[in-house]
Amino acid sequence: MTQRFDLGVHYFLRREYREAARYFQQAVRDSPADAAAWSYYGIALAHLGRAGEAEAALARALALAPENPEAWFHLGVARSLREEWPEAASAYRRAVALTPDDMVAWHRLGVALAESGEEVAAAAAFERALVLSRDVGAPSESGAPPSRLRDDHVTETGERESGREAKSWLDLALSLLSLGDEEEAVAAYERAYTLDPDRAQHSLFRPMLRLLTAVQGGPEMEEEGAAPPSPVPEGPERPRPRRPEVG
Repeated sequence: MTQRFDLGVHYFLRREYREAARYFQQAVRDSPADAAAWSYYGIALAHLGRAGEAEAALARALALAPENPEAWFHLGVARSLREEWPEAASAYRRAVALTPDDMVAWHRLGVALAESGEEVAAAAAFERALVLSRDVGAPSESGAPPSRLRDDHVTETGERESGREAKSWLDLALSLLSLGDEEEAVAAYERAYTLDPDRAQHSLFRPMLRLLTAVQGGPEMEEEGAAPPSPVPEGPERPRPRRPEVG
């Protein structure tokens, strides 16, 4: 089973979901009690648009391992792909309850809540994600170096996911801006800019910030094509992505 599962992950990382699903299907046939194989089979099926089969596979994973946060995260992703935002938020809530330090799950919970119209709860989730992003790379209380962020979906370099990670930071920047937190919004925008300058420059964030600063009399962003704003003092290096974004 391990070889078939590893091949499934290989194709999943390359976004060749049909091949990934084929190997994950073989993995669950060989090991029907393996929750991780069912979870990955479900998320591969979700990316292929096979919603009913994806839900069934993810339900099987959770029946086998109800406390598996990765399976709950995958369920949230599957529902986000279908824009079933309240249902996605419910799954992400279970994921963060099981792993409270999962920055990406908190961020995705914020997106799902914002799309569901729950702005206050979304703000709290985004704030938690931002706090966790600052903790990335910080030394532990014991003084031991932090372990590398685990990411079962992303290549070692993360290059393939840079565009989606940039979009994730832009989503966060827009959400923070809508909540009036300009400093943190600009910090999130800067992270997006380092990942994908063209996407950042042509995002909705820049005109929205210009409009807001024109009303409030605050500082404006640089002109189009100019260098990004100066980094926020004491800001952390951007965290490596833990999972690919879905939209």
